Amino acid sequence: MSASSSPPTYPQFMENSHDDGSIAALQVFFMFLCMWEILYHAAKYLLKIGLARFPNQILDSSLSNSDNRKHDRNPQSNIDNHTTHSRSPLDDAKHTLLQRGPSYIVSFLHSIYATWRGIMHLYHLWNASNLDKLLIPGKEIIDSYRWAGLHVATTNTLFLSYLVYDLLHILLHYPKLGGVDTIIHHVIFASCSVINGTFGIMPFAFGWLIVGEASTIFLNARWFLLKSGRQTSDLLNKINTLFAATFFLTRIGIYSSGIIHLFYNSLPELRSLPTQTGVPITLVGMTCGCMLLGWALNILW
Repeated sequence: MSASSSPPTYPQFMENSHDDGSIAALQVFFMFLCMWEILYHAAKYLLKIGLARFPNQILDSSLSNSDNRKHDRNPQSNIDNHTTHSRSPLDDAKHTLLQRGPSYIVSFLHSIYATWRGIMHLYHLWNASNLDKLLIPGKEIIDSYRWAGLHVATTNTLFLSYLVYDLLHILLHYPKLGGVDTIIHHVIFASCSVINGTFGIMPFAFGWLIVGEASTIFLNARWFLLKSGRQTSDLLNKINTLFAATFFLTRIGIYSSGIIHLFYNSLPELRSLPTQTGVPITLVGMTCGCMLLGWALNILW
């Protein structure tokens, strides 16, 4: 009578994201999570102080002029507005910046740092073998790209902590910061982040995915200009151009090149990942499917 095969053993949560294993990786995750929350409250405090002391510098003068014109045209309407507690364009802009501005500031800071680290990851892994671009080598392998892979794992942990932080704020302020589509986006990519961090896979792919945050820098700047009353400014036109350029460069050009490299140049190594790392083929398929879906959405957008 043959002995029954033992069930497969899997790494602990985010185990391959740190040299010291799962507990150390979780400590880094919670440190980053606290950092985002501290930055949020710092941004909220600074915005409140800034709008109180320097409203003319933060808000465009067109908002005040709009209030004055409305009052001059119809003084009685202005009295009625105060009676019904409706906000003027100036007050509405202040309210929007105070309520939603801190989340956009944190997103702005995250996108800058994540883009910079993504560029560094692509540089460090550029000459690695196809297999080293797909997995973080083990400690026992000498002269490997493990150090570069662990740097990617740290950025992945940073990214995961940001997604969790942002998801909590989206649910808390729903639907002001995002709708169902944003929630689905965060849950899907957080799941992929956990898979990659637990099994130590896709470090190079993470690099060409995360540099797409470059366009988010200008998307956040665009939001601030619009909400501060600068809809017709020359600066907004420049920011729109930079957003379109970085979106095309990173989310179309680099993303497409990464997809071709992954599914054409690295296909044999990709198929070997379950054997090499123990990651279930279903989770590899889920991760690859999400990358293809993201690429298709960028093309259609």
